[in-house]
Amino acid sequence: MYIDHKAFGRPSAVADLPDDDALLLWSLRRLVVAWPRCHTVHAALHMRFGDAASGVEHLLRCLLVGIARHSRRGLTVGDPNCAVVLPDETDLLTAIRPGATRAAEAALARLTDDPGAMCLLPLAALLADQR
Repeated sequence: MYIDHKAFGRPSAVADLPDDDALLLWSLRRLVVAWPRCHTVHAALHMRFGDAASGVEHLLRCLLVGIARHSRRGLTVGDPNCAVVLPDETDLLTAIRPGATRAAEAALARLTDDPGAMCLLPLAALLADQR
């Protein structure tokens, strides 16, 4: 079943995302598949972020672990080559968007169904600062 997320103000295709968002989404998807380390993600992040790549990769891993520990529901993440941006992925990208503290709080709450997940905000902010 196809859901038109544009009706909800959400991008529906990876091609609609800014380059950094598309790279981070692909990286998150690959990390989920190739946990705990994916050399392809490492190389791609290094090409984009240079010396900060290891920090970005580490923060992505920490955020995924934090969400997994606090979540009261399963996280839905697409295949790394999926062209559609899923709602949980949109929330993940919102949580790490620079300067979006209120939006990040709401996104983390939706992702986890747990108010205790607000402890992940500093991680999301650190990741946003790297972009």
